Amino acid sequence: MIRRLRSWHLMVTFRMANFPLDAALEGFAQEVNQPDAKINLARAALVMGRFEYPDLDVSGYLDKLDRLAEAAGWAIRSAELPALMLAQFLFDTLGFTGNARHYTDPRNSFLNEVLERRLGIPISLSVLFLEVAQRTGIRADGVGLPGHFIVRVVLDSGQVIYLDPFHGGAILSEEDCRERVRSITEGKLPFHAAFLNPVGARYILMRMLNNLKNFYAAANDFYRAAKVVERLLILNPDDLSEVRNLGLLYGSLGRRREAVALLEAYLQGRPDAPDADTIQRYLSALSSEVSRWN
Repeated sequence: MIRRLRSWHLMVTFRMANFPLDAALEGFAQEVNQPDAKINLARAALVMGRFEYPDLDVSGYLDKLDRLAEAAGWAIRSAELPALMLAQFLFDTLGFTGNARHYTDPRNSFLNEVLERRLGIPISLSVLFLEVAQRTGIRADGVGLPGHFIVRVVLDSGQVIYLDPFHGGAILSEEDCRERVRSITEGKLPFHAAFLNPVGARYILMRMLNNLKNFYAAANDFYRAAKVVERLLILNPDDLSEVRNLGLLYGSLGRRREAVALLEAYLQGRPDAPDADTIQRYLSALSSEVSRWN
């Protein structure tokens, strides 16, 4: 698995395009190239952000999480329902909150910024809750509702409850979750019980990155969007849609040789794709430009 996940980036960026390997990307690959259950979510989320914060002190922020959990442990030590007390401690006492006013600010998606600014979006605030919960012995998992990430907590009684970190840790019933999905999707997406299943670290990291990709693309920040898609492909090297996306981004950034390699790989894998003709025309133009510069 490790060899497979690393081989994509080495093949495309190194062997086919002869570009140097990005040290920050390699560091991220080392964090996630292992079974899902062994991925350290907090550490991987912090390392993920080094494309934006090259000098990010990963150990320092992990220590900050540890200290936060230590303080939380004291706050919840005599609570009848520790998970609810933890939510109160994080979102009321410490003031971590959803940044509804500036939702698309990329800083909301980086765990280091969430810890510093105490602002985030549903998934980053959920990661904060999950990491503190883990350190304080609370059984909690992420739940990837369409359009809105929440957490699932198993109480000592065995009862399952859902909390919404973006809205101050509000308690949600299953019916509340159904209504949330209906509202977000305007009734276009039928609710499935599987929406409430726990998700692992790899899924969470991919969803965080997809948010960033969308934020950067909307701002026409192709450089950072490309950095994000590189990491998405480390997590899922078989995603040909992202292979295509990275090729298009590289083309926009003038990285023609790499773009050609990626778009050729996309067409080889999906010769009958609906956009195959469009991609082929763009690829031909890029190839001509590469030939002229040789």
